[in-house]
Amino acid sequence: MTKTTLGQTSSRDAIRVIDLTTGPAGGLVTMMLADFGAQVLLINKPEGPDPLAALPAAPMWQRGKHSTTLDLQSAAGLERLHTLCAGADVLVCNWRVNALKSKGLDGKSLAVRHPHLVFCHISGYGATGPLANVPAYEHSVAALTGRMQLFQGLVDRTGPVFSALQVGIHACAQSATTGILAALLTRETNGAGRCVDTSLLQGLLAYEQGTMLGQQYRETHPTTFAPMPPVEHEPPMPSLYYHPAQAGDGRWMQFGNLLPHLFDNFLVTTDLIDIVADPDFNAKQLLLPPEKHEAFRERMLKRIQERSADDWMTDIIDNGSVVATPYQTTQQALRDPDVVANGHAFATPDGGVQLGPVARLTKTPAQPGGAIKPDTTLANDWAASPRPAPTSARSKALPLAGVKVLEIATIIAAPFGASLLADLGAEVIKVEQIGGDPYRGMLLGVGSSRVNAGKRSISLNLKSEAGKKIVLDLAKNADVLIHNYRPGVPERLGIGYDTIAASNPDIVYLQSNGYGPDGPGAQRPSTHPIPGAAMGGVLYQMGERVPSDVQDMDSLRLWTRRLMRANEVNPDPNTALVVATSAMLGLVARARTGTGQRILMDMFGANAYANADDFLSYPGKPPRAMPDEELLGLSATYRLYCCADQHWVFLALTGAGERARFCAALARVGLQGPDEQALAGDSEPLLPTLTTLFSSKSAAFWEELFVAHDVACLQADATQPNDYWLDHPQAKANHFTGVTSHPAWGEYRRHGPMVTFDGVSTTYPAPPLAGQHNAEVLSELGYDTEAISSLLEQNVIWNE
Repeated sequence: MTKTTLGQTSSRDAIRVIDLTTGPAGGLVTMMLADFGAQVLLINKPEGPDPLAALPAAPMWQRGKHSTTLDLQSAAGLERLHTLCAGADVLVCNWRVNALKSKGLDGKSLAVRHPHLVFCHISGYGATGPLANVPAYEHSVAALTGRMQLFQGLVDRTGPVFSALQVGIHACAQSATTGILAALLTRETNGAGRCVDTSLLQGLLAYEQGTMLGQQYRETHPTTFAPMPPVEHEPPMPSLYYHPAQAGDGRWMQFGNLLPHLFDNFLVTTDLIDIVADPDFNAKQLLLPPEKHEAFRERMLKRIQERSADDWMTDIIDNGSVVATPYQTTQQALRDPDVVANGHAFATPDGGVQLGPVARLTKTPAQPGGAIKPDTTLANDWAASPRPAPTSARSKALPLAGVKVLEIATIIAAPFGASLLADLGAEVIKVEQIGGDPYRGMLLGVGSSRVNAGKRSISLNLKSEAGKKIVLDLAKNADVLIHNYRPGVPERLGIGYDTIAASNPDIVYLQSNGYGPDGPGAQRPSTHPIPGAAMGGVLYQMGERVPSDVQDMDSLRLWTRRLMRANEVNPDPNTALVVATSAMLGLVARARTGTGQRILMDMFGANAYANADDFLSYPGKPPRAMPDEELLGLSATYRLYCCADQHWVFLALTGAGERARFCAALARVGLQGPDEQALAGDSEPLLPTLTTLFSSKSAAFWEELFVAHDVACLQADATQPNDYWLDHPQAKANHFTGVTSHPAWGEYRRHGPMVTFDGVSTTYPAPPLAGQHNAEVLSELGYDTEAISSLLEQNVIWNE
């Protein structure tokens, strides 16, 4: 029988999953589990499937599943669900907290009745706090955290801007999947389940990448950390190495040559290399006096306009070490050669294309299923074969306690993925080059502290024989190895999969790179703006409204500023979350099959998942819903409104119950507004009515009124994200941040984990200095003090 990650093997049943969710977040979780062999049973209400099943992406996130109908308002239906829970391994639910408690389906109640069950609860704003029972959507959560303020200046008007890309859903889905897999891993030892909690709000925490830390140290270290300027309406000009440009055929390109050697390659390819002879040119920071800096920028932009995007890309691919891509829509990305070659999109029998598996497990690969179909056997089979009772009580430890992860990676995506595993209890050793991870030298190191929290660090020369031996010795005892080298580099360094697996065949060896190991981009470097531009996220944020006629210099400056603001940091966290999911798939596969393996994943595939709402096509598929020209939202009942005090709220009304509560709230305070029928009708005639209504009162008034009636109407400009996580009552109630101590800068509040377990107290371990744990790690390998001193003298190891 073919080895499978979560499916049936010769000695055990497939993992059984009950899907009690609505919408894409839970749908993507159970889709990923089904792709890797789990049996998934989707529960529908008697009145029919989830209304959100009408979304264009629903056929994809329902693939490989079976459906059945239960009336959970009846005692008989609820008892039938408990019968299914007795035979299931996992229950995934995104009901609001009060609804769970009213049916006895909260985590504590389920742990008593079904102690074997892994229960994953996906909430909107967290399991407790003042907003716990308010309906949650991607964009209501984004408004709450201040995320929409980060996109100011993409249009001419002032105020927050609709944050189109559904990164909260992506992060929530990946975190829930990671948490479920971690709980299944601990369940292998004693059969006991876990309660796994995450939320859309928690998902957005992944995109806070250091400003929260820097803000705190500005108060305690004012000479080191300068005050952070507020987000201005007009975006700044991009840095020279992270720059959009327009080619001569009108197409837009994104460059991302972050490191000096990459920018040198860009200068060679574009025949601009003479700039390095200027005595004012700084190779590390690309700094010139302002007048020279801007003159070179204009020369660079004019140079790119001399040739078509395809001509530039031919030379760029031939060079092999220039970071660049054309901007694409998501529908164009489905046909991207690297996407197709690496299985990130695959053909379906109906003539369509769907998003591929989240990762390539080389020994227990995914096998995406067909369209959802009515259940005929699963429910009865599960009811007839309940799972055995646990042999001991539920663990009070974090689920990855005892798991050893060796990370050999730089900058953000892969290191942040390893840090997410550290937050779940894994022991992570970061192997850094002499001088440390280059990310430590950027932005005063606050971003590096964000993505390396919870690790130990050893800094060594991997090109030396002594350094390579240390890494090989560490790998012998590791459960997971994560690297982000381009294909072929680990083999040249002597740490390729075959070498590592020869001494540790059980290892889960994860390779994370830009484009994937196959296709024209296999050997090319990548940085975060590349998948942002190539997978469609940036053009979606712009409403796919960018000029295609060749622009003059003033317009080039305007549109490059806007494109770069739209191409924010999210592609790196998007990838990190998939790193964690992929590693957990490997660990669970090893526990269930006894097989270690190589896992391949990349930034293109991860960011395809962040675009999952449109990363598919089929005959008759509706086009992606685009924000309006002012980037306010998608419809009159799902958009931003300016209020009487010139502050903004975001309103989300998607169902009949919410429309009824909206009208009841207005009636309670004696205000006239549209009735339920009008709210459910066409958006165009409704828009002026709602615009007038919201302009009559302050943003704080509307939020207080509607939140009290469980309507998602939240102020979108009350706070910046870094302030939100530190100060907002909802974030505090759910312990989304906690106190730790930086080894050089002292105490601060850092982010918490993306997922929590059974109410186990969250820990907030600190980030390391480069090489901080050299002696400790080497001592554990058997090196004595004299040997460690010798390695330091020979520059084999280094520390800050």
